[in-house]
Amino acid sequence: MRPVAFTAEEYQADGTIRPAHYAFAETADAGWEVRREGAPHLHLGPGYRLLEVSHCGICSTDLARRHLPFPLPQVTGHEVVAREETGELVVVEINASHAARGLDRTHWCERCRAGMSTHCPDRLVLGIHDLPGGFSPWILAPTHAVLPVPSSVSPTTATLVEPFAAALHAARALGLAAGERVLVLGPGRLGSLVVAALAAWRRRTGVAFDILAAGRRPDALERARALGADEVLRLEHAATLERLAHVVVDTTGSPDALALALRLATREVHVKSTTGQRTLGLAHLTELVVDEIAMAPWTGVVPAGAASAVVPDGGGEDVKRALVAAGLRVVTADEALALPLVGADVGVARTCAEADRLLRPRPGVERGLVRARGTILLTGDADPEGDLTAALRARALRLTSTRCGDFAAALDLLADPASGLGHRLGERMVTDVVPAGRLADGFACAAAGGGKVVVAHPGARL
Repeated sequence: MRPVAFTAEEYQADGTIRPAHYAFAETADAGWEVRREGAPHLHLGPGYRLLEVSHCGICSTDLARRHLPFPLPQVTGHEVVAREETGELVVVEINASHAARGLDRTHWCERCRAGMSTHCPDRLVLGIHDLPGGFSPWILAPTHAVLPVPSSVSPTTATLVEPFAAALHAARALGLAAGERVLVLGPGRLGSLVVAALAAWRRRTGVAFDILAAGRRPDALERARALGADEVLRLEHAATLERLAHVVVDTTGSPDALALALRLATREVHVKSTTGQRTLGLAHLTELVVDEIAMAPWTGVVPAGAASAVVPDGGGEDVKRALVAAGLRVVTADEALALPLVGADVGVARTCAEADRLLRPRPGVERGLVRARGTILLTGDADPEGDLTAALRARALRLTSTRCGDFAAALDLLADPASGLGHRLGERMVTDVVPAGRLADGFACAAAGGGKVVVAHPGARL
């Protein structure tokens, strides 16, 4: 395939946007060489294909990219709609794992083999971790991560497939029962999609749970109601409320809002958005969300299927004995990192500082002692008031998180006439479209408003 050269707007470490020259060229090993400003920048092995980008959405992760622990500068943008040579529109799942690249299974890691390819330790992430993203006119997409857009899904709605898939992942993971109440805190861009996913999932399954939305912006609350919320609540009216819903989904990324979520929930708080900054005493909340790790008070019961546990120094022999009695193998930190899924199934912590050491024990190394989709069990009662672990223990709450969703499941639901979302979702969510050469303007618009801003490349039809 012919090489391509282009100029793309690039996100800098200080949060500014500047243009840079890029070139993609195939290599003799069926991989790709990425050159930046004429110099070698990145070598990709086999399993990628070149696609021309049509348009790409801006999300809160893009706005806060400098807070994430991945190298900068980078061409960002992961809510990508691209074009095949035939002109057919496609969407691209963002994790370039062994499975997504279509490599021979003998080269897959244990996580890819276990169906956890979004947590592949060798993955790059489109527009987030090294792999140039959709604010460029061209991308290199994992070959098995490209899905056609159904004709019943508009190009505008297709821009929302990536965040809608993440929202649907949360809706399915919560396991809501009939008669339960779920509250979406902060129905902005992501929160509105969580409301829409919950409502569509409720129609699909027939489970009669109630959907509430709480926020500050009247327009966002109106949109949440239009997308399926049964009740909406102005946040200033929630200041004195407690235990309002069984589950609260926090989509704000705000430490103050997470504290409110902990007060409003009776069973579970589900975190969908973070800022990369310390929150309620926990430095690595973003990493907890990235790894989809749950946190819950220790009740003497271990998670189903768990076989291993890691306990920090000073964690207590009584805790270790209880874990062994529950059938778990207690391992050291080095043993945890050597386990097939890279981390123990369960970690034990008394404080936020101990939880942080479980999540990221080694500075600069994006790997924890608890495996992806594992659980941190909280013991003791020594944390100060206002601390995350103390609040979870005091209120007997479970903290959970989800990240990337299944694009095929999202497209199936969006294309379902019963959902009514194929065209309506994009029309309700997208408020502004800016040319790719004005990315900085698009970022400013997205930061100021509550709607979805889309960056369009030449030839895009929205």
